[in-house]
Amino acid sequence: MARQHAIHYVSPGYMPEIRMLQTNRPWAWLKAGWHDLSRHPVVAVGYGLLIALAYAVVVGLSLGAGLFDIALNLTAAFVLIAPLVAIGFYTVSQRIEQGAPIRFADVFRAWRINPKGTLGMGTILVLLFLSWFMVAMALAAFLAESRAEVLAAAEGMFTLSPAAVTDLSVPFTLAYLLSGLVAALVVFAFAAFSMPALMEHEEMDPITALVASWKAVIANWRPMLLWAVLIAVITGIGLAVAYIGLAVTMPLLGFATWHAYRETLGEWREVEVRQAQYD
Repeated sequence: MARQHAIHYVSPGYMPEIRMLQTNRPWAWLKAGWHDLSRHPVVAVGYGLLIALAYAVVVGLSLGAGLFDIALNLTAAFVLIAPLVAIGFYTVSQRIEQGAPIRFADVFRAWRINPKGTLGMGTILVLLFLSWFMVAMALAAFLAESRAEVLAAAEGMFTLSPAAVTDLSVPFTLAYLLSGLVAALVVFAFAAFSMPALMEHEEMDPITALVASWKAVIANWRPMLLWAVLIAVITGIGLAVAYIGLAVTMPLLGFATWHAYRETLGEWREVEVRQAQYD
């Protein structure tokens, strides 16, 4: 008989009950989020305004330095890092549930509830953002170089019209947008419920939260796809209004995300852990 030398435990060992949702549920989450926002507008909009101003300054500095590609990528990437900064809104909704007082300082202390889990999740999101950022910059450079070559050829041969030049750049532009869409969907599946779970459970690790979020999104892909579209549209509106609109759209989405988490994930239970034996 083979002798057991080591046992590898496949994490995570705890998973929540995943409830099946109707496709139109995201609208109810937005309604509940708006209710929380209307109950505590000063705290919600104040925290949202700080985030909006900070992000606007970063993008403004990029524009001022002439780094237009970086400014564009930072604007698009807001969706990727928003789950991390939205943790303050989750704690407001949680405290509303508990009937606890809401103080402005509470939103800044939210990360202390599970500092290791929050730091781990933040690291993962930042790495995903940087990975997409590098891919997007490489595609942008390739697009610019290809367009320059086509323009040079057009000047020398006088055979290409401006419309033809534009048509040649369309595939590269689509590739650039597609890379951002893929990155956003991956981050959405990982982060849709992971940050609220980490905040509610002090000892939870980020891998457990990520796996639970991924499974919940895949199991409810229809309502979650609608939710992803609504998040993108509402965030886009906030960014379009000189970033100041984020002061309202961020708390709205943050509160709604907490209600989505509450409705989708049920009680956490210990699951059977697979073991792999090595000789």
